[in-house]
Amino acid sequence: METTNETVQAPVHYNPNQLVTYKVISNDTTTYPTSKVTDIEWALESYRNTKERFHTQSQLISNLEEMLPGWIEDETSAEDIVSQLCNLFGFNPTKDIEFEASVIVRGTVNIPLADVADFDIDNVDLYVEINSYSYDIDAEAEVENVIQV
Repeated sequence: METTNETVQAPVHYNPNQLVTYKVISNDTTTYPTSKVTDIEWALESYRNTKERFHTQSQLISNLEEMLPGWIEDETSAEDIVSQLCNLFGFNPTKDIEFEASVIVRGTVNIPLADVADFDIDNVDLYVEINSYSYDIDAEAEVENVIQV
């Protein structure tokens, strides 16, 4: 197939806002709706995308139908079946696991001598950040019981 660097140009008579009347037959009823060319183009693009998705899903179902007899004959374990299904359909299943952690934070606050008499450790705002480099994590930190030692 030969490719060129030429730009595709719309024909001179192309009018995307032109109204077009066309025939629709649905449930033995015929109608003649009128639509803009742009609306018809969007409907056709949606149809092409739907047709492509349908073809992809049909292929996946055919592959699944081919795999089923082998699973039954070999008495494949549920874990193997789930793994093969995830591979076939491109799934990456996850499970949320809740956790709770205790952390001890020790620190030093540098206070001007003039403020020592009025200093209250409860007035110190501590900010704790939680990150995980291994997994996607959603966690909150709450600082409680700040005591002066």
